[in-house]
Amino acid sequence: MADDATDALKVLGNEIRMATLRELAEADGPLSFTELRERVGVRDTGKFNYHLTKLCSYFVRETDGGYELGHAGSRVIAAGDVDAAATADDGGNPTRDGACPVCGDDDCEKYFHVHLRPSWL
Repeated sequence: MADDATDALKVLGNEIRMATLRELAEADGPLSFTELRERVGVRDTGKFNYHLTKLCSYFVRETDGGYELGHAGSRVIAAGDVDAAATADDGGNPTRDGACPVCGDDDCEKYFHVHLRPSWL
């Protein structure tokens, strides 16, 4: 299982892949391959296909309407915007108002519930 998490995190270590996740997060719905490639700004379709395929293993899912963020992809995007999900306590530490939106626990100390495993499992 540790290897799966390591592999998933390695996928995020590329600017094209991170830009792809950001574009999917900003989209109003699924994007076709071409729309997504153009928004990310990659001219080489083979190169973009390589990176998108890597993302589809963990963070992006392909639907009939195109590509969209999977659950783990949404959590990665949310991780970059902690202030949107939390406020600061008196010590400057982030805290959440109310119940955790994922597990429903009022005392949950997790900001991100991410399940890192290949989508085919």
